[in-house]
Amino acid sequence: MHLRTTVLLLLLALGLGAIILGIERYLPSTRELREMKRGPVKFNRSEVTHFEVDSSGGDGVTLAREEGTWWVRRPFNDHADPDKVTKLFDELLAIGWIERVHREEFDAAGWAKTGLDQPRQKLRLKAGKQTVLDLWLGAPSALQGGHYLGIQKIREKDETVYYVAKTTLPDLLKPAPKEWRDSKLVRLSAENVTSLKLVQEGGQIEMKRVAGTESWVLVKPLNTRGSKEKIGELLSTLLNLEIKDAVETSAGSATAIESGTGSTGIIAQSLKVTLTSTAEDKTSKSVEITLTKPAADAVETKATASHRRPVFTVVSKSLGDLWSQPNDLRDRMLARIDEDAVAAVRIDSLVFAPVLLVKESESWFLKRHNKLEPANGDRVARLFESLNTHPIRSYASDSAANLSSYGLDKPFLTVAMVTSESKQAKILFGANAERTEFFAKYESEPSVYQIDATLLPSIPQDGIKWKGLGALRFTQFALRQISLSLGTNPPLILKYDPTTAQWTGERAGRDITPMIDRVKADRLAGLLAKLNVQDWSADATNAITALQKPALRIVVTLGEPGINTGPTRDITLNFAPTQEGMESTALYFGQVDSGPDVFYISRTALMEMLESVFKE
Repeated sequence: MHLRTTVLLLLLALGLGAIILGIERYLPSTRELREMKRGPVKFNRSEVTHFEVDSSGGDGVTLAREEGTWWVRRPFNDHADPDKVTKLFDELLAIGWIERVHREEFDAAGWAKTGLDQPRQKLRLKAGKQTVLDLWLGAPSALQGGHYLGIQKIREKDETVYYVAKTTLPDLLKPAPKEWRDSKLVRLSAENVTSLKLVQEGGQIEMKRVAGTESWVLVKPLNTRGSKEKIGELLSTLLNLEIKDAVETSAGSATAIESGTGSTGIIAQSLKVTLTSTAEDKTSKSVEITLTKPAADAVETKATASHRRPVFTVVSKSLGDLWSQPNDLRDRMLARIDEDAVAAVRIDSLVFAPVLLVKESESWFLKRHNKLEPANGDRVARLFESLNTHPIRSYASDSAANLSSYGLDKPFLTVAMVTSESKQAKILFGANAERTEFFAKYESEPSVYQIDATLLPSIPQDGIKWKGLGALRFTQFALRQISLSLGTNPPLILKYDPTTAQWTGERAGRDITPMIDRVKADRLAGLLAKLNVQDWSADATNAITALQKPALRIVVTLGEPGINTGPTRDITLNFAPTQEGMESTALYFGQVDSGPDVFYISRTALMEMLESVFKE
């Protein structure tokens, strides 16, 4: 081989070696690629108990987790903002590095520009006394969104690994130490609060949540239903008090807000609030808040909390609502009835026999004459709706000592509701001697409420008014014949064969079968099979007289469904105008088989049944 060729090959080999060394030097290895994929920061967040953050400007903050709560322990001692702590955890674990860098790649000036010789922030995470992460945050890199980071390997104390990484840590660590303070005075879930007590000059108000519900009751100074809406608003105000400022105090001076004027200059006309919450594991804890009464329309005031040491300036647009009186928090509605839970309703009055409504298989029935018949479901629903939406006009009395003044010693009306668990709620209704004012009272409570008379029509006292509006029900498969007699005219007789679904007919002995329109005859049968009335008459005196000479009589003949032979029975419907001699009146009296009950039906409904069944 020629010397020239040997030298050339040697030069090529040296060049290739340099290229390989360069690639290995500047491109990430397989190990580094794996690290890039999972990120340079790895730790178990559940084990971390301390954060230490120090900045080049001298500011620093230490956070510590104790019994599940994060605290700021430096430069002050107070609750930390849990949302900020969570974001910091999330961002540390989400850091993605762009490339790994080495100190020897930079000259002194270049290394200084990375900011890693004098980091802007140093972050240390500890699990107890053991360090789990040391991270240095340097300057922004040339790549958008990138920063220089230094991470000291915990197992190899002397080795620090440097990266260019994408991270928002600078923004999270930028706020001053005071920004790490929890900005909410109390951090509780409203759903977990089970009791609430307000103590101020002149007395106290105590409220408790009804177990397993969103409803509240007032316990002191009186025992009555609380307003779910008003107490909910009060609770929302308390749980959303925002901290504007804080004055660090010693343990003793933090009570100055209660005692008058203390070292912080707080003038007290205070409200003491005790919130009790119950966690999922059934453990309870109480938090006590003391607030100075603000000036009218003020949006900020001074406050302390039993679980925090400073005296705070708190902000809320509804501060004035916290200084509530008992009546402000009482339920303004007469009732809060869960219709689904009610199994029976009994209505007693001084004039009529008791009304008993019973729910079976999600349908309501009226018990009359020792048997159950369908009740007017719409009227029952209207009863519950009226009671639940009727506003109390005033709280007449919170004592049951003188019920005669309200006519409640002998109530003219009583409504009792029984649940499927046999729990009963009974509402008594009374009136003054002149019957110009009306009152209501729960049998088990001392309070007397003034109500409006407009509620009473929704509670009919006569049992007939609760009867279902279906006056006639049958299946067309059982129909044999319909006879319609209008006044003294000869009846129109329509015969039906359920086995063939064919109609035949006659009038005054003449066969009219060819004239019958089957569709129209089926329509008439359908109307009669589901005949609904307007209402039932409480006083049948005039109706019985009018129905002795009916303007319209319809006789429906029924037999065994699906066959055209065997025994039959007739059902007679009589109709007469409510005003004698006026057939154009809007309402007619109606009666089934000369029974005891008389109903009202509109003239429009009657005219619909009298439409021609003949072909055009």
